[in-house]
Amino acid sequence: MKKRHVKPSKRISAAAAAVETTPYQEIQEYKLPSWAMFELGRAPVYWKTMNGLPPTSGEKLKLFYNPAAAQLSPNEEFGVAFNGGFNQPIMCGGEPRAMLRKDRGKADRPIYTIQICIPKHALNLIFSFTNGVDWDGPYRLQFQVPKGFQNKPIEFFNEGLAEELSKDGACEKAIFPDTSVVMTRCAITGNLSLEGADRCNLDLVPGCTDPNSIEFNPLATFDDGTCPIDADSDPED
Repeated sequence: MKKRHVKPSKRISAAAAAVETTPYQEIQEYKLPSWAMFELGRAPVYWKTMNGLPPTSGEKLKLFYNPAAAQLSPNEEFGVAFNGGFNQPIMCGGEPRAMLRKDRGKADRPIYTIQICIPKHALNLIFSFTNGVDWDGPYRLQFQVPKGFQNKPIEFFNEGLAEELSKDGACEKAIFPDTSVVMTRCAITGNLSLEGADRCNLDLVPGCTDPNSIEFNPLATFDDGTCPIDADSDPED
């Protein structure tokens, strides 16, 4: 993997192609370390799922990154950005996505997180991290396949994934920053309307609206109480 050098700017301008790989390049699968190893900076990547099971196609995944493990210095402006895609070599294009910084006090360097909504036809995730100049990666994370998709040929998954990611905004919904969603438009249930140019219609979607919770639903417009109370607590070793 060759490092690509670019000038940092207000936008994360590192090339998205930096995590693309050829069919001949072998990327070793990354195994889940203990939280202690990750927290101490001896392992760069940690993850957790909503149901506590291994990462599975069609489910949600939260990735944690400790730049201290790879000696990657965060950018002063945006910190660390994530870039990656599914089913080598089908990748989500565009610029790397900024990750959420989580400070841990003066003694420990911050860690970074990002949310992944795994597509139904995704077999794996290949990803890297960048500070706008240097790269760490690529890493490869294998997904479990639902029973209905088991024993299917690779063409079935690639064709299905290509169809999933061809829809508008599909990559943004699959890989998104672990931050609050800003609503720019809305619609009232039942097509009801309100008078006044400063009014908007509200499409009420219940769900967890806490971006730090593993139950976070980026499509939810109001909190229905499904966020776990201890969602912000760190996993145990």
